[in-house]
Amino acid sequence: MQYQLGFSKSKNLVNVIAAALFILFLASCEKSNSQAPMEVEEVVIVNPPTTTISMDTSVLKTWVWDTITIPPYTYPDGTAFGDGLYTNSTYDPSGITITDDKMRFFLDPLNPTPPPGVQSPYNYRSEIHTDPWQINHPLGTEQWIGWRYCFPNNYVIDTTSPITIFQNHPGIGGLSPILELEIAAFDDPSPAIGGEIQVVDVAGRTVYPVRPEAGDTLDVVIQVVWGFAGTGLVKVWLNHELYHERKDITVLQDYPWGGNNKWGIYHHTFKNSLPDVQASINAGAEFVELYMGPLRLMTRSPSHPEYKLDAYHLVDPRQ
Repeated sequence: MQYQLGFSKSKNLVNVIAAALFILFLASCEKSNSQAPMEVEEVVIVNPPTTTISMDTSVLKTWVWDTITIPPYTYPDGTAFGDGLYTNSTYDPSGITITDDKMRFFLDPLNPTPPPGVQSPYNYRSEIHTDPWQINHPLGTEQWIGWRYCFPNNYVIDTTSPITIFQNHPGIGGLSPILELEIAAFDDPSPAIGGEIQVVDVAGRTVYPVRPEAGDTLDVVIQVVWGFAGTGLVKVWLNHELYHERKDITVLQDYPWGGNNKWGIYHHTFKNSLPDVQASINAGAEFVELYMGPLRLMTRSPSHPEYKLDAYHLVDPRQ
């Protein structure tokens, strides 16, 4: 009996210890299980997915020409059209028209005869620009611009005179543009043979081996941040290849703002210069004609949530 009683007590003690160890094991399992979801959740939160591609189209403007009408106008007034655009012709109003789904720019220095009493006896500008004219984009403003130019079958490269086909102007009379695309003349700048695209910005000018000929198209995409050295940026893609990239000043020191974008034809050497007009005629370039496809323009301030994100696909002329 004593043996049996002693065995019973020992057995009870073992049972008590086993029960205690089992309870500790369960507690340990509960603690481990309660921590597992926290560890998984932490990984998701600490490493959220990010994107470098802009998706916000709320600040994107698109002009599709066959949905737009240009009201009749006469020089020197010009006219607003297309929700944010304005004509700028010197001096032929018929030099800016819409033909089917294209904007057409046409410039003949001699026809029609400019009105009496004007600054120059020759036509030298057929452009459109964003409206209002003195838009004065604040420092830090970012813009993405995309469009396609079509050079018709009658296009002749004028090796005698540069022709501006895009510019951003600060809006002050007498000042030069702060960003330009020009068709280069021979050796202007060197080593151009004539017809190449050159980019002109505040920091300098560079000619690139892109030379549109009759029947060709030229796709242009520009990213620009208006700013001083250290904050300014300009990138230019020609036919979807990045040719020009400069991180430098993009505004004038005394006029610190981004200006107004202009598209079309600006034949500035034709102003009051019969020799330049005659040289172009002798080269077979009696007139210039240029067509433009849909125009896309995005403007973002530094506070925009997608500021400086890649927006190339949103202004791509191939759309």
